[in-house]
Amino acid sequence: MNVIKRHPIVVTLVLFFFAIQIFPLSFEGKNKTTSLARFVLTLSYYPQKIVYKVTEGITYLWSNYIDLVKAKEENKKLKLLVKKLRNERFQLWEVKLQNERLKRLLEFKETIPYKTLTSNVIAGSPSLLRSQTVIIDRGEKDGIMEGMPVVNQDGIVGRVFLVGKKSAEVLLITDPISAVDAYIHRTRARGIVKGTGNGCVMEYIENESDVSTGDKVVTSGKDGFFPKGVTIGTVIDVEIKSGLIKAYIDPDADLNSLEEVLVILKTPENTVFNE
Repeated sequence: MNVIKRHPIVVTLVLFFFAIQIFPLSFEGKNKTTSLARFVLTLSYYPQKIVYKVTEGITYLWSNYIDLVKAKEENKKLKLLVKKLRNERFQLWEVKLQNERLKRLLEFKETIPYKTLTSNVIAGSPSLLRSQTVIIDRGEKDGIMEGMPVVNQDGIVGRVFLVGKKSAEVLLITDPISAVDAYIHRTRARGIVKGTGNGCVMEYIENESDVSTGDKVVTSGKDGFFPKGVTIGTVIDVEIKSGLIKAYIDPDADLNSLEEVLVILKTPENTVFNE
């Protein structure tokens, strides 16, 4: 009784379907179809059709849901695969670039008439007072000494400023206390290249010297630090005031993205840094 009260519609439908299934059986023995049987058959079509469609719809929705879940899982796997392949491609590209840099560095090494030591730049400046320095992974135990020149395949980087047991601080040529004796490669006009913080400037150039933008500036080898003929940079501007010539230089070595460098194991006669 409680079931009938709670679910009258469900009970009615169940009894109805039971009746329409049983009722036609009473006519099978007579081997004929009566008008009432046809009526019941016709009447039963609609609820049966509804049940069929509902069942079909539920099956379709469930199938789509399963497919959607599978598609999401597959999509997630594909995204992870794409990410992995991108990382592998990036790593291969990094290895390729490193190999190219090292090849050029080794080729450049062959042109230097001194022993050298390959080092990695592991950090930027540790000092708040001086930003134009980098840290390399070679130190006193490797034979590194203060004043030793540091270069890479593109040109001068700087010189060793401070030495620790396993690392050393390199003063870049763009630092204001850096000074390199140099000359204009095209005309041999001499001067001193100093750091400006974000570049270099060549000063004390002989009066009436021929200096133009685009000129290459190289080391003279007369300062006791750097070997002769190492590239410093390119003249980007020339300033003449009261007969004094200044040539502003863009360093050829990319000092903002240093990775591998060569320390020239050459000890200067006078290693003094004036603050």
